[in-house]
Amino acid sequence: MAIRRNKLDRKANLTLDVGRVVDMPPGWAFTIDCPHHGKLKFDFNPFRESGREDLASHMRDALWNMRHTSVGATLYSYLNVGLRPFWRFLDDLTAASEEIGRLDQIDRALLDRYLAWLELQLVSTGKDRGEPWSISSRRVTFNLLKSLLLNRQKSGAPVSTDLSFPRNPFPNANRLSQKREAYSVPEQKRILVALNQDLKAIHEGRADLSGLQVLVVHLVLLALATGRNMQSLLDMKRDSLQAHPLPDRELMVTYKRRGWSTQATSLRKTLAPEAQKALQAIPTTIGEHFRALCAITAPLVDEIEQRHQAYVFIWRITHLERKGQVVRLDGQLANSGLRMFVKRHALQDDRGKPLALNIARLRPTFATELYRRTRDIRRVQQALGHANVETTARHYAEASPEAKRDHAIVVDGMVSQFTRMEVEGQVLLAADGKIPLQDMKHLLAGGYSTGIARCKNPFRENESVCQKFFHCFKCPSMCVFEDDLWRLFSFYYRLLTERSKINSAHWLKTYGPIIRRIDTDIASQFPADKVEASRLKAQQTPHPTWKGMLL
Repeated sequence: MAIRRNKLDRKANLTLDVGRVVDMPPGWAFTIDCPHHGKLKFDFNPFRESGREDLASHMRDALWNMRHTSVGATLYSYLNVGLRPFWRFLDDLTAASEEIGRLDQIDRALLDRYLAWLELQLVSTGKDRGEPWSISSRRVTFNLLKSLLLNRQKSGAPVSTDLSFPRNPFPNANRLSQKREAYSVPEQKRILVALNQDLKAIHEGRADLSGLQVLVVHLVLLALATGRNMQSLLDMKRDSLQAHPLPDRELMVTYKRRGWSTQATSLRKTLAPEAQKALQAIPTTIGEHFRALCAITAPLVDEIEQRHQAYVFIWRITHLERKGQVVRLDGQLANSGLRMFVKRHALQDDRGKPLALNIARLRPTFATELYRRTRDIRRVQQALGHANVETTARHYAEASPEAKRDHAIVVDGMVSQFTRMEVEGQVLLAADGKIPLQDMKHLLAGGYSTGIARCKNPFRENESVCQKFFHCFKCPSMCVFEDDLWRLFSFYYRLLTERSKINSAHWLKTYGPIIRRIDTDIASQFPADKVEASRLKAQQTPHPTWKGMLL
């Protein structure tokens, strides 16, 4: 059976006025009917305040125009993630007696100031409350606003002649962004034990689980077994299982909405007779689990909208104003169900904290486990559906500790085989250089401590001591021990305190990279609890070196 790509519907529902095409929003508040997320309401009335009606109208028109190319969740992101921070930036300008209310007032200089303003924003909720926005958050926020402005620029709206965009406002963002870590083997075992308990209860008919929890259990199971993204799993239909050329296999076909690509996963097929299958407590293959889920949700098919009847992940809402309605499971509800799943089973991570369970981390978990079993990176690439093997190696297939140990043993053996040079009286610290034993003693005793951390070799060529601590973050001689974190974060928060007194261009060039280096390259090397304690101590009682000192 041929596997065909989804056909992209490029038809736009246009309104005609005496033979003339009219594609304008019906007002400041309107509803968009998304084929995936249903009817979504948008209200631009709050954006009209403070004399910004002209600018708000253009942003409204841009969002309305983009409804043909973006799904409902993306349109909500343009409004809530792209526009609202920019409006707060404009409020700050208004407070400084600078009014920006028209589209033609937005130019390159204003966008550069907005990028500098984003550097100052702090997380207001969650576990990272009080921390600066991550580079990923700032990049997403800016790119959403950029998309709206580009739409107006291409549509012929009266934009500024000086409107242009930085070529690369977030250099090395992909490298600096936090990598999605795979779950450890003990964490995987705890997840599987919880899944097994729920699956037994479901198929033995003694489960007191909500419809949402039943879907979440199968969603986690399919993600662990196939490594697919959440949206691809939520978009699975009742004909997703298809025949395979081999009799003992079957294909699970999923569609990736972004890119309109098709992915097929080969699954083992049980050849047991139907009578033997009936005696099994729970299904033994992923295909059988999928068929069981189809059977569970089948009674709801006739109650959901016709355009959603082919989908598998559907459920009946049991609370609030939509109680009794049958709807498709979306990402937000799935994440809520995952949190309930963790709470029901009291799942914990390796540090004893509640496990942060999400489908995004199950994908690298699948990749890491497959690589551990096969040691074949190209097989992992094919399983994940990547076009480039470098993407798989860099972001998904993480080498296990055993593989790193084996690699170190091989390298050590090769070095000892091809060289007889032995260095006496020296020890190796990290991977970037060797330190004489006497210098090592000074380093550990604090004799080579600097204003922010420690230095492996603080002496310059003329035997003077280097005091350029701002250059430490580019110097290979810089060392940070756990005892230095208090001093380092005291400097970190002192720098943030002086931010308002520093020219924005100077901050972006000199001080911003230092803040990012501490957050991404240094803090990530230490236990999270030690870093959090040092941050708190630095805020409450700064190190004397940085207490009350002006930069």
